[in-house]
Amino acid sequence: MTTTDAMMSWAPREHSAGSIGRLSFDGVLRGEWIKLLSLRSIRWSILVMLLLSWGGAAMLALAIDADGASLEDMQSILGQAATFGVVFTVLIMGVLGVLSITSEYASGLILSSLSAVPRRTPVLAAKALVVGVLGLVVGALGTFGGGLIAAIVYGADGFAAFSSLPTLASMLGATVYLALASLIALGVGAMLRSSAGGISVIVVLFFVSTLLFQILSMTGWEWVPVVGQWMPADLGHTLSTSEVTPVEYRGDVSYWGALGGLAAWAVAALVPAGILLKTRDAV
Repeated sequence: MTTTDAMMSWAPREHSAGSIGRLSFDGVLRGEWIKLLSLRSIRWSILVMLLLSWGGAAMLALAIDADGASLEDMQSILGQAATFGVVFTVLIMGVLGVLSITSEYASGLILSSLSAVPRRTPVLAAKALVVGVLGLVVGALGTFGGGLIAAIVYGADGFAAFSSLPTLASMLGATVYLALASLIALGVGAMLRSSAGGISVIVVLFFVSTLLFQILSMTGWEWVPVVGQWMPADLGHTLSTSEVTPVEYRGDVSYWGALGGLAAWAVAALVPAGILLKTRDAV
């Protein structure tokens, strides 16, 4: 090899059309996958979520005697079993979304990430894509796996209900709810840059708010059901059922309206997070 050839082999390559700073978006995306899955807390969160989903579905199926139940009743029972743990697992997905960004601020890794991608916005976009896909996959494993466990418990009638449209819609809705909850949590974590603060906000949005509006419903104030039906927890409940369940303070948001509402919550969290990521100091 000549000196000229050696120099050419070490010369920096031209960036492709999709390059971002010193990395292509594919490179940023791969880096985010590696960072997320290398966190021990993330792996434990996924394991606990699956155990809660499957264990809750099994216990509920064993506790409810469905002998002689009609197909419609079996659909309701199986849907409840499949989505039984969502009220708890949504908090775990929230923790996962928050930690996916705040762990970098706690360790100082965010400095390296933003140095490699000076435009910054692709970092958050890649994180959102990774967290969203992971939320969909884990959510599907939890809800559809729970539904399958319940179907096994109930036998032929259970499998007939499992493959019906209302049950599939319920399980799919719960899966999307968990994915969107993780994106909302990612946005909150990126804005606050604090694990404790981000997790606290998620607990309020997805758990405390439900209790609060249940209490406020006793006042008879007209604005309570109007606001309450658009809170993330209520939208998730609607999305996790094949039709709206009119429980006291809940309004009449449709299945698709709940999907749009949760997507709007995710956008409302991620857009300000992206703006703050670009405009303020890294630490």
